[in-house]
Amino acid sequence: MSSKFLAIDIKSDLITAIAFTVEAKAMQIEGYAVVSVADRPLEEVLTELSRKIDCHETSCHIALAADSFFYRNLSLPFTDRKTIDKILPLELEENAPVKIERLLIDSMIALEDKQKSQVIAAMIDRELLATQLATLQALGIDPQTVTISGIPTTLRLIHTPELPADFLLLNISLQRATFILVRSGQITLIRPLVFDPGLQSGFHTDQESNTLKVFRPENIDETFHALCISIQQTVQSVFQTQEFTVYLSGPVGCMEGTTDRIQAGLGSLCRNCTLADAGPVQQFVPQFVSPVDKNWLPDIMEDSVNLGWQIIKNWKGFNFRKEAFATKKSFTDNRTLTIAIALPLISAVLFSIIYLWVDYTKLLKEQNNLNTQIRAVFTETLPEVTRIVDPIQQLEVKIRETRQTSMDKDGTLPTITILDILAEISAKIPASLDIRLARFVVDDNGLRLKGTTDTFNTVDAIKKGLEQSPAFSNVEISSASLDPKSSKIRFELKLTMRGT
Repeated sequence: MSSKFLAIDIKSDLITAIAFTVEAKAMQIEGYAVVSVADRPLEEVLTELSRKIDCHETSCHIALAADSFFYRNLSLPFTDRKTIDKILPLELEENAPVKIERLLIDSMIALEDKQKSQVIAAMIDRELLATQLATLQALGIDPQTVTISGIPTTLRLIHTPELPADFLLLNISLQRATFILVRSGQITLIRPLVFDPGLQSGFHTDQESNTLKVFRPENIDETFHALCISIQQTVQSVFQTQEFTVYLSGPVGCMEGTTDRIQAGLGSLCRNCTLADAGPVQQFVPQFVSPVDKNWLPDIMEDSVNLGWQIIKNWKGFNFRKEAFATKKSFTDNRTLTIAIALPLISAVLFSIIYLWVDYTKLLKEQNNLNTQIRAVFTETLPEVTRIVDPIQQLEVKIRETRQTSMDKDGTLPTITILDILAEISAKIPASLDIRLARFVVDDNGLRLKGTTDTFNTVDAIKKGLEQSPAFSNVEISSASLDPKSSKIRFELKLTMRGT
């Protein structure tokens, strides 16, 4: 399944954009556009861009010109990201070019250890960002991320195997350049630089062929010399003299002759100077399908292509769609989120209903079993009752009737009732014994029990159990004999009530 994306790189002098899909981890360019800014308002330039490339119904991501931001490097005594975000406005307030409330801040950790971190902070005027987003949104373009031009190319180099961990990227556009220093595989310094002020050389793109041209080629050497002096001053203000591998990108950075001029201008600062899209880097570029078009120039389109790779690979960089500028969830996003939340909840509810139904069925089965047992006890206890409505209530009525028959002439219950005697006999005869009582006779001298059991030893066990009852003063075995028909032991016990 493919996904459609739009990557727009907005520099101060040139805007490039690509529409692409991703399928089987390959980037397929579906459309592209190059628009020169010159002195035109952004709205006019973006309107021209929208006519050249489809900007609707895509996941859009943009990179704004590096010179639209302010940069500061800080050393902080902690490494927790949330703490860094909270403390940055306070740390930057004194050195901010305008009131800190006007600035939107994002940061990257350059270097860190267990106790401290080196942070590079980037700031943009909230009003400027709001204006640019409003212009884009008026054209139906609502970017999900806003980063800094040149950062995606730097991240591609950082994530390319077998490249040095320390290097300098020079992204040279028509009138601006961006200086990005990487140490130990982390971005540590970002500086926008002026290039070709006043169109001294006059670099520009041909709108028909997208080729790079120069109005005054005789001034090119002087233009690059001034740029190299700015680079040397920037490096020496931060570090002692140190050599760096220099990578070049951007339309002018990839122009023929730029490598020699930069290497000559930087002198001892430049260990070697390699184009960012050539040499050892090229063989590690992820699978990429460029358009079959003679006007497609990878040197000019490189920054928007690398922004596309940052989107695909999810390389962590700056993102200024945050706080009040955070993207609003679309209906589709909310529907997807709702489904993602609702499905587990629905599953949990269904599972609970099934569990409760199974539990209810189990309890219902146990209840039916208990009712069957109650009816069996009732039938055995009161065999003369043929109509059973509520066995428990009917037993209670029978017990009350039995108590009434046990009353003395004056209407009082005796000290011990027949039910009490039955309960005492039931409690003292062990439940494990195989015994069936056939006759129960009560008279003034006590009571007699007749029944059958399995062995003579069982008869002795019944006698011993009843002797321990405080209700009986004496227990005697009147008779015990073997029944030849059933092989059972028929016995008779005589029990004398205590107090009689």
